Amino acid sequence: MFHPKYATSLVTSTVGIDIQIILWEMIAKWENEDSKVSDFQIYELSVEYAGGEIFQKIVHKQEVPSRVETFYYRTVRYPIDSIIWVIGSEDGGKMMLASE
Repeated sequence: MFHPKYATSLVTSTVGIDIQIILWEMIAKWENEDSKVSDFQIYELSVEYAGGEIFQKIVHKQEVPSRVETFYYRTVRYPIDSIIWVIGSEDGGKMMLASE
């Protein structure tokens, strides 16, 4: 459902490739675990500060089946505040900003 992978030009120009890879790898991990993966994935990204360090916080949500998970990454080069949608179909997965 998410293969091949596409990203809009706005994603490729404003979202670091490291973040894009993290999001695609999350979906692949859940697919490999035979988890039920909805065709509509929501990622809420925010910049968090703790102990003098900067983290990329990613809150993953899907509605059916219901799932909410939170992840923190120290290794993201340029953390961002954004909402990213990944929509899966027979033609592949498309990553886009919620504002598009």
